[in-house]
Amino acid sequence: MLTFNIDDGFLEGVIQGCRDGILRQSDYNNLVQCDSLEDIKLHLSGTDYGSFLQNEAGLTATIIVEKATEKLVREFNEFRFQAVPPLSQFLDYIIYDYMILNVLKLVSAVRNGKGALDILYKCHPLGMFESLGAITAATSIEDMYELVLIDSPIGKFFSKTETRDFDEYSTDYLRGLLQKNYLESFYDFCQSIGGTTAEVMCPLLEFEADRAVLTITRQSYAVREESANKLPKDERKKLYPNFGELYDVQDKLAEVDDDSAMLEILKPYPYFYETLQSVTKQTSLESLLKKRAVELNKSSFEQQFHYASFYSFVKLREQEINNLLWICECISQNMKSRINDYVPIYE
Repeated sequence: MLTFNIDDGFLEGVIQGCRDGILRQSDYNNLVQCDSLEDIKLHLSGTDYGSFLQNEAGLTATIIVEKATEKLVREFNEFRFQAVPPLSQFLDYIIYDYMILNVLKLVSAVRNGKGALDILYKCHPLGMFESLGAITAATSIEDMYELVLIDSPIGKFFSKTETRDFDEYSTDYLRGLLQKNYLESFYDFCQSIGGTTAEVMCPLLEFEADRAVLTITRQSYAVREESANKLPKDERKKLYPNFGELYDVQDKLAEVDDDSAMLEILKPYPYFYETLQSVTKQTSLESLLKKRAVELNKSSFEQQFHYASFYSFVKLREQEINNLLWICECISQNMKSRINDYVPIYE
């Protein structure tokens, strides 16, 4: 505890202050009553967002989200620039996720013949890194692979055995493969830190691993047999992270072909069983898992002297930004009947 306070105590106080600025349910109650984006701007000016939109004319949902994201980046950089190891390394792991997403956007652009430079401007600012711009000069996936593998901070999530995957598999497959490698590396790092950080953070990553397993499995059998994107069962298992609550039944999940078979396997796991049972045309598995992720990330603030709160803050703020996007789009497109379909965070 003493060592933690010396190196990280101040920044833990900073992150607690940032957490207190997350929108509450009373804010959402007011936001969903807004009739225009100017009304949204007016209400947000009375929250932790302050005057972040004061110089913006001709508001759009995209502008609001961009400015909210800039706020998140400023908050993150405030503690990233002051952190020392191992906290600084932990914070790097948080942004590796965004780096991977940015690289995948560029992979998709190259494959689809789109201008990678245009996509670069749409990349998430938390995931920008020095050699990302160089990737836009690649003329093939192989060139891009070499640039990422050699020059980028996320090179360790690629391996030589994956070269053929760039040629033969879809971007979704690559996303799953990189996510697996990232989660496993992050999990091992948190275990190496030990203490309260491992105690709080490892369950969060275990949930993310299980979420990946469920999502990959369900997407695999939802694709038509004749589709080029159909993932063979023997490849499905390769995308499962090697940890998580569902680790012991991963082999079985890799073989299922429908929800009924999946439910049978999930019976010993009440939360996942009940969640899959709750999926309807109106309620997706993704939305249910997002709500669970919010609850888990909120719980990380119940303890002190650990790093998980930094991770959880970023995830909660990210969900808040997604909520703002949803509400703003509903107002802009006159779809207020669905405006309450956001993911609540704090009461």
